[in-house]
Amino acid sequence: MNNNDRDKIKKVSDVIGTSFEEHLTNVGKQSKQSSVGKVRESNATSYGIRNQNSPAANRNRTTEFKYNPSNRRGLSNPNAQRIFDEYHRRGQSEQILRIWSMLLQAFDSKMKHYFGEEPDKHFMRFATELTPDACVRLHDNLLERLDEDREWPPSLVRLRQLANSPTKEVMYQARQRLFHSPVPTAELDRVERFVKKHKMREVKSLSEKYFEKEFNRKYIQWFRDVIFDDMDIRLEEKQRETNQYVHASNESKHDQKVDKLISEGRAFDGPLGSRIQAMLSKSHVDVEELSDEEVKHFGHSHTGPTDNVDPT
Repeated sequence: MNNNDRDKIKKVSDVIGTSFEEHLTNVGKQSKQSSVGKVRESNATSYGIRNQNSPAANRNRTTEFKYNPSNRRGLSNPNAQRIFDEYHRRGQSEQILRIWSMLLQAFDSKMKHYFGEEPDKHFMRFATELTPDACVRLHDNLLERLDEDREWPPSLVRLRQLANSPTKEVMYQARQRLFHSPVPTAELDRVERFVKKHKMREVKSLSEKYFEKEFNRKYIQWFRDVIFDDMDIRLEEKQRETNQYVHASNESKHDQKVDKLISEGRAFDGPLGSRIQAMLSKSHVDVEELSDEEVKHFGHSHTGPTDNVDPT
């Protein structure tokens, strides 16, 4: 066998080992007394879809896969093999097999029914476009669906939605931290701060009876606005621009001229400024004494007609 044969990719079914159904059968033989929930949890752990609330999951949120990249043969479809070789050249083939392995091991027969025995070009593109955070979200959302005995999403569109959506656990924690057991703003995450600062009016308009359902629907959109569109950053920038515009529009041309003179150190330029500086520079200010006539005139102008003034 030459080097090229050893370097080619092995069939995915050879890479990932036993199927999901076979594993369930083996577990059932070992312990028929186990509940369905325990069996599901055991299988989820075996296939790298661990409970996100467990201590192990909190210590390491990355997905574990049973796949050995050192043993590789080739995809049976020549076109798929050619595309896969290109992704392999870019260093993205491992991620394709990881995502494929996770889905095939967890949803074996349904996965094969909708996608076939091997990843095609559409699945390869989907897998390589996933960021590390998106992989974790996809993993956690599929875990929740397994826990709820929900049918898996048979389309790349739905898989992409799950990869771009928060889990129910994340939304539950958001409701707790925002409303039920509020925490300081500094302890909120980025999406929660966005909701608290910009979306509370919408939250208050939600139905009390269906609050959880309506909040979750809104939160998914807010999550995507922040994570993918940086809406929180854009709103902050817009607010700063608005404040600058309002401040500038409230200043008259005279105010702007005065501010400029002050900033340039020319506040006392001109005759009046010179007199003010001269007065401030004097250590002693001479007060001019008023004559009797000036005093009488001053008193008259402030007290009214002279016949109302007591001559004594």
